[in-house]
Amino acid sequence: MGLIAKRSTLKETWRWVNQFSKHPRFKLVSYILKLLLTAVILYFVFRGLELRSVLENMMRLSVGVILLLILGSLLRHLIQLTAWRLSLRINPAYVPDLRAELNSYLIGLPLAFAFPGGFAAMGRIFWVKNSSHIDSALAFVVERGFLTWATWSFAATAALMHFPGISPLWSLPLYLVLVTLPLWSKHLFRFWKEGEPYRARYAGSAPRLALLQIIAALIALTQYWLILNSLQRISWLDNFKLMSLTTFSNSIPITLGGLGLRESFAIHFLKDAGFVASEAISATLSLFLIQDVVPALIGLSVLWKKSR
Repeated sequence: MGLIAKRSTLKETWRWVNQFSKHPRFKLVSYILKLLLTAVILYFVFRGLELRSVLENMMRLSVGVILLLILGSLLRHLIQLTAWRLSLRINPAYVPDLRAELNSYLIGLPLAFAFPGGFAAMGRIFWVKNSSHIDSALAFVVERGFLTWATWSFAATAALMHFPGISPLWSLPLYLVLVTLPLWSKHLFRFWKEGEPYRARYAGSAPRLALLQIIAALIALTQYWLILNSLQRISWLDNFKLMSLTTFSNSIPITLGGLGLRESFAIHFLKDAGFVASEAISATLSLFLIQDVVPALIGLSVLWKKSR
Protein backbone atom coordinates (compact mmCIF):
# COMPACT_ATOMS: atom_id res chain seq x y z
CA MET A 1 0.00 0.00 0.00
CA GLY A 2 2.86 2.35 0.85
CA LEU A 3 4.47 1.79 -2.56
CA ILE A 4 1.16 2.35 -4.36
CA ALA A 5 0.56 5.55 -2.40
CA LYS A 6 4.07 6.78 -3.17
CA ARG A 7 3.59 6.13 -6.90
CA SER A 8 0.25 7.94 -6.79
CA THR A 9 1.86 10.92 -5.04
CA LEU A 10 4.69 11.04 -7.59
CA LYS A 11 2.18 10.85 -10.43
CA GLU A 12 0.12 13.70 -8.99
CA THR A 13 3.28 15.76 -8.41
CA TRP A 14 4.44 15.19 -11.98
CA ARG A 15 0.99 16.17 -13.33
CA TRP A 16 1.07 19.39 -11.25
CA VAL A 17 4.61 20.27 -12.41
CA ASN A 18 3.68 19.55 -16.03
CA GLN A 19 0.57 21.74 -15.86
CA PHE A 20 2.44 24.53 -14.05
CA SER A 21 5.24 24.54 -16.64
CA LYS A 22 2.67 25.04 -19.40
CA HIS A 23 1.00 27.99 -17.67
CA PRO A 24 1.33 31.21 -19.76
CA ARG A 25 2.62 33.19 -16.78
CA PHE A 26 5.32 30.60 -16.08
CA LYS A 27 6.41 30.67 -19.72
CA LEU A 28 6.50 34.47 -19.71
CA VAL A 29 8.52 34.66 -16.48
CA SER A 30 10.88 31.93 -17.71
CA TYR A 31 11.41 33.76 -21.00
CA ILE A 32 12.08 37.08 -19.27
CA LEU A 33 14.55 35.48 -16.85
CA LYS A 34 16.48 33.83 -19.68
CA LEU A 35 16.39 37.04 -21.69
CA LEU A 36 17.88 38.85 -18.69
CA LEU A 37 20.47 36.08 -18.31
CA THR A 38 21.44 36.53 -21.97
CA ALA A 39 21.82 40.27 -21.42
CA VAL A 40 23.91 39.76 -18.28
CA ILE A 41 26.24 37.28 -19.99
CA LEU A 42 26.62 39.57 -23.00
CA TYR A 43 27.41 42.47 -20.65
CA PHE A 44 30.23 40.58 -18.98
CA VAL A 45 31.50 39.28 -22.34
CA PHE A 46 31.67 42.75 -23.94
CA ARG A 47 32.64 44.62 -20.77
CA GLY A 48 36.07 46.14 -21.28
CA LEU A 49 36.03 45.40 -25.01
CA GLU A 50 35.90 48.00 -27.71
CA LEU A 51 33.03 47.11 -30.02
CA ARG A 52 34.93 48.83 -32.81
CA SER A 53 37.75 46.27 -32.59
CA VAL A 54 35.24 43.43 -32.90
CA LEU A 55 33.67 45.04 -35.98
CA GLU A 56 37.10 45.76 -37.48
CA ASN A 57 38.03 42.10 -37.13
CA MET A 58 34.79 41.10 -38.84
CA MET A 59 35.53 43.54 -41.67
CA ARG A 60 38.90 41.86 -42.24
CA LEU A 61 37.16 38.90 -43.87
CA SER A 62 37.85 38.88 -47.59
CA VAL A 63 35.12 38.57 -50.21
CA GLY A 64 36.38 35.10 -51.06
CA VAL A 65 36.13 33.93 -47.43
CA ILE A 66 32.65 35.43 -47.08
CA LEU A 67 31.49 33.61 -50.20
CA LEU A 68 32.92 30.35 -48.86
CA LEU A 69 31.14 30.94 -45.55
CA ILE A 70 27.84 31.55 -47.37
CA LEU A 71 28.36 28.40 -49.45
CA GLY A 72 29.10 26.41 -46.30
CA SER A 73 25.96 27.73 -44.62
CA LEU A 74 23.85 26.87 -47.65
CA LEU A 75 25.21 23.32 -47.52
CA ARG A 76 24.57 23.07 -43.78
CA HIS A 77 20.97 24.23 -44.15
CA LEU A 78 20.47 21.79 -47.01
CA ILE A 79 21.81 19.02 -44.76
CA GLN A 80 19.50 20.02 -41.91
CA LEU A 81 16.54 20.16 -44.28
CA THR A 82 17.43 16.65 -45.51
CA ALA A 83 17.70 15.47 -41.90
CA TRP A 84 14.27 16.97 -41.16
CA ARG A 85 12.78 15.20 -44.16
CA LEU A 86 14.38 11.87 -43.18
CA SER A 87 13.11 12.25 -39.62
CA LEU A 88 9.55 12.84 -40.82
CA ARG A 89 9.71 9.62 -42.83
CA ILE A 90 10.24 7.57 -39.68
CA ASN A 91 6.46 7.62 -39.42
CA PRO A 92 5.19 4.93 -41.87
CA ALA A 93 1.95 6.89 -42.38
CA TYR A 94 3.68 10.11 -43.41
CA VAL A 95 3.08 11.29 -46.99
CA PRO A 96 6.12 13.29 -48.26
CA ASP A 97 5.55 16.86 -49.38
CA LEU A 98 8.73 18.72 -50.33
CA ARG A 99 7.13 22.18 -50.39
CA ALA A 100 5.59 21.77 -46.92
CA GLU A 101 8.85 20.33 -45.58
CA LEU A 102 10.85 23.27 -46.94
CA ASN A 103 8.37 25.85 -45.64
CA SER A 104 8.20 24.23 -42.20
CA TYR A 105 12.00 24.11 -41.98
CA LEU A 106 12.35 27.78 -42.93
CA ILE A 107 9.61 28.79 -40.48
CA GLY A 108 11.47 26.96 -37.72
CA LEU A 109 14.56 29.15 -38.19
CA PRO A 110 13.11 32.41 -36.79
CA LEU A 111 11.08 30.48 -34.20
CA ALA A 112 14.38 29.19 -32.79
CA PHE A 113 15.03 32.75 -31.55
CA ALA A 114 11.68 32.95 -29.78
CA PHE A 115 12.85 30.96 -26.76
CA PRO A 116 16.26 30.07 -25.26
CA GLY A 117 17.72 26.81 -26.48
CA GLY A 118 15.89 26.93 -29.81
CA PHE A 119 13.02 24.79 -28.48
CA ALA A 120 10.45 27.06 -30.10
CA ALA A 121 11.69 25.75 -33.45
CA MET A 122 9.42 22.80 -32.70
CA GLY A 123 6.69 25.14 -33.95
CA ARG A 124 7.61 23.91 -37.42
CA ILE A 125 5.57 20.76 -36.72
CA PHE A 126 2.37 22.78 -37.19
CA TRP A 127 3.33 23.66 -40.75
CA VAL A 128 3.75 20.17 -42.14
CA LYS A 129 0.98 17.62 -42.76
CA ASN A 130 1.38 14.38 -40.86
CA SER A 131 -0.82 11.74 -39.27
CA SER A 132 -0.59 13.73 -36.02
CA HIS A 133 1.37 16.55 -34.41
CA ILE A 134 2.86 13.95 -32.05
CA ASP A 135 4.43 12.16 -35.00
CA SER A 136 5.87 15.44 -36.27
CA ALA A 137 7.15 16.21 -32.75
CA LEU A 138 8.86 12.81 -32.72
CA ALA A 139 10.54 13.71 -36.01
CA PHE A 140 11.74 17.00 -34.51
CA VAL A 141 13.15 15.22 -31.45
CA VAL A 142 14.97 12.70 -33.64
CA GLU A 143 16.46 15.40 -35.88
CA ARG A 144 17.57 17.54 -32.92
CA GLY A 145 18.76 14.44 -31.12
CA PHE A 146 21.24 13.60 -33.87
CA LEU A 147 22.33 17.24 -34.09
CA THR A 148 23.06 17.19 -30.35
CA TRP A 149 24.75 13.79 -30.69
CA ALA A 150 27.18 15.17 -33.28
CA THR A 151 27.89 18.25 -31.14
CA TRP A 152 28.60 16.14 -28.06
CA SER A 153 30.64 13.54 -29.97
CA PHE A 154 32.90 16.18 -31.49
CA ALA A 155 33.23 17.94 -28.12
CA ALA A 156 34.03 14.64 -26.38
CA THR A 157 36.68 13.82 -29.00
CA ALA A 158 38.19 17.28 -28.60
CA ALA A 159 38.15 16.97 -24.79
CA LEU A 160 40.09 13.69 -24.91
CA MET A 161 42.68 15.40 -27.13
CA HIS A 162 42.81 18.71 -25.28
CA PHE A 163 42.70 17.52 -21.67
CA PRO A 164 45.34 14.80 -21.26
CA GLY A 165 44.56 14.48 -17.55
CA ILE A 166 41.16 12.85 -18.20
CA SER A 167 41.14 9.31 -16.82
CA PRO A 168 40.58 6.73 -19.59
CA LEU A 169 39.08 4.25 -17.10
CA TRP A 170 35.76 6.08 -17.04
CA SER A 171 36.00 8.44 -20.02
CA LEU A 172 36.59 5.85 -22.76
CA PRO A 173 33.56 3.66 -21.90
CA LEU A 174 31.32 6.73 -21.80
CA TYR A 175 32.88 7.99 -25.02
CA LEU A 176 32.22 4.70 -26.81
CA VAL A 177 28.60 4.65 -25.61
CA LEU A 178 28.15 8.18 -26.95
CA VAL A 179 29.76 7.80 -30.39
CA THR A 180 28.02 4.46 -31.08
CA LEU A 181 24.59 5.83 -30.14
CA PRO A 182 23.26 5.71 -33.76
CA LEU A 183 24.03 1.96 -33.84
CA TRP A 184 22.09 0.93 -30.73
CA SER A 185 19.54 3.72 -30.17
CA LYS A 186 16.96 1.82 -32.24
CA HIS A 187 16.53 -0.54 -29.29
CA LEU A 188 15.16 2.34 -27.21
CA PHE A 189 11.91 1.99 -29.17
CA ARG A 190 11.35 -1.33 -27.38
CA PHE A 191 10.55 0.65 -24.22
CA TRP A 192 7.75 2.45 -26.08
CA LYS A 193 4.76 0.18 -26.64
CA GLU A 194 3.42 2.22 -29.58
CA GLY A 195 6.88 2.74 -31.11
CA GLU A 196 7.31 -0.62 -32.84
CA PRO A 197 6.04 0.62 -36.27
CA TYR A 198 8.66 3.38 -36.19
CA ARG A 199 11.63 1.22 -35.14
CA ALA A 200 12.45 -0.34 -38.50
CA ARG A 201 12.34 2.99 -40.34
CA TYR A 202 14.40 4.65 -37.60
CA ALA A 203 17.00 1.88 -37.81
CA GLY A 204 17.31 2.49 -41.55
CA SER A 205 17.53 6.27 -41.19
CA ALA A 206 19.85 6.48 -38.17
CA PRO A 207 23.15 5.90 -40.06
CA ARG A 208 22.23 8.50 -42.68
CA LEU A 209 21.14 11.01 -40.04
CA ALA A 210 24.41 10.48 -38.17
CA LEU A 211 26.47 10.92 -41.35
CA LEU A 212 24.58 14.10 -42.28
CA GLN A 213 25.26 15.66 -38.88
CA ILE A 214 28.93 14.67 -38.99
CA ILE A 215 29.30 16.38 -42.38
CA ALA A 216 27.44 19.46 -41.09
CA ALA A 217 29.71 19.66 -38.05
CA LEU A 218 32.84 19.36 -40.20
CA ILE A 219 31.59 22.15 -42.46
CA ALA A 220 30.93 24.37 -39.42
CA LEU A 221 34.44 23.72 -38.07
CA THR A 222 35.92 24.52 -41.47
CA GLN A 223 33.95 27.78 -41.53
CA TYR A 224 35.43 28.73 -38.17
CA TRP A 225 38.89 27.78 -39.44
CA LEU A 226 38.48 30.11 -42.43
CA ILE A 227 37.40 32.98 -40.17
CA LEU A 228 40.16 32.44 -37.60
CA ASN A 229 42.84 32.19 -40.30
CA SER A 230 41.72 35.57 -41.55
CA LEU A 231 42.76 36.93 -38.13
CA GLN A 232 45.86 34.85 -37.44
CA ARG A 233 47.19 31.44 -38.38
CA ILE A 234 45.80 28.34 -36.69
CA SER A 235 46.08 24.71 -37.75
CA TRP A 236 42.91 22.81 -38.65
CA LEU A 237 43.60 20.32 -35.83
CA ASP A 238 43.85 23.06 -33.19
CA ASN A 239 40.76 24.66 -34.67
CA PHE A 240 38.98 21.28 -34.44
CA LYS A 241 39.79 20.90 -30.75
CA LEU A 242 39.08 24.45 -29.62
CA MET A 243 35.95 25.11 -31.68
CA SER A 244 34.45 21.68 -30.99
CA LEU A 245 34.68 22.55 -27.30
CA THR A 246 33.26 25.99 -28.03
CA THR A 247 30.27 24.73 -30.03
CA PHE A 248 29.35 22.43 -27.14
CA SER A 249 27.81 25.60 -25.67
CA ASN A 250 25.11 25.41 -28.37
CA SER A 251 23.58 22.48 -26.48
CA ILE A 252 23.23 24.46 -23.23
CA PRO A 253 19.75 26.07 -23.49
CA ILE A 254 20.06 29.11 -21.25
CA THR A 255 20.46 32.04 -23.68
CA LEU A 256 18.74 33.27 -26.84
CA GLY A 257 20.43 31.87 -29.93
CA GLY A 258 23.36 30.80 -27.76
CA LEU A 259 24.45 34.44 -27.61
CA GLY A 260 26.93 35.27 -24.88
CA LEU A 261 27.54 31.71 -23.77
CA ARG A 262 29.13 30.75 -27.09
CA GLU A 263 31.29 33.87 -27.03
CA SER A 264 32.40 33.09 -23.46
CA PHE A 265 33.45 29.59 -24.48
CA ALA A 266 35.29 30.95 -27.53
CA ILE A 267 37.22 33.50 -25.44
CA HIS A 268 38.20 30.80 -22.93
CA PHE A 269 39.39 28.18 -25.40
CA LEU A 270 40.82 30.30 -28.20
CA LYS A 271 43.17 32.10 -25.84
CA ASP A 272 45.16 28.83 -25.82
CA ALA A 273 45.90 29.47 -29.50
CA GLY A 274 46.84 33.13 -28.94
CA PHE A 275 43.54 34.76 -29.92
CA VAL A 276 42.44 37.79 -27.92
CA ALA A 277 38.85 38.22 -26.76
CA SER A 278 37.82 40.57 -29.58
CA GLU A 279 39.07 38.07 -32.19
CA ALA A 280 37.25 35.16 -30.56
CA ILE A 281 34.00 37.14 -30.43
CA SER A 282 34.44 38.26 -34.05
CA ALA A 283 34.72 34.64 -35.17
CA THR A 284 31.55 33.46 -33.46
CA LEU A 285 29.48 36.53 -34.33
CA SER A 286 30.51 36.44 -38.00
CA LEU A 287 29.31 32.89 -38.44
CA PHE A 288 26.23 33.54 -36.30
CA LEU A 289 25.14 36.33 -38.65
CA ILE A 290 25.70 34.29 -41.80
CA GLN A 291 24.46 30.92 -40.55
CA ASP A 292 21.61 31.94 -38.25
CA VAL A 293 20.45 35.55 -38.55
CA VAL A 294 20.19 35.96 -42.34
CA PRO A 295 18.39 32.59 -42.91
CA ALA A 296 16.07 33.40 -39.98
CA LEU A 297 15.04 36.62 -41.75
CA ILE A 298 14.20 34.57 -44.85
CA GLY A 299 12.20 32.16 -42.67
CA LEU A 300 10.45 35.11 -41.04
CA SER A 301 9.18 36.27 -44.45
CA VAL A 302 7.84 32.76 -45.12
CA LEU A 303 6.17 32.70 -41.69
CA TRP A 304 4.60 36.12 -42.35
CA LYS A 305 3.30 35.00 -45.73
CA LYS A 306 1.89 31.75 -44.37
CA SER A 307 0.32 33.48 -41.36
CA ARG A 308 -1.55 35.86 -43.66
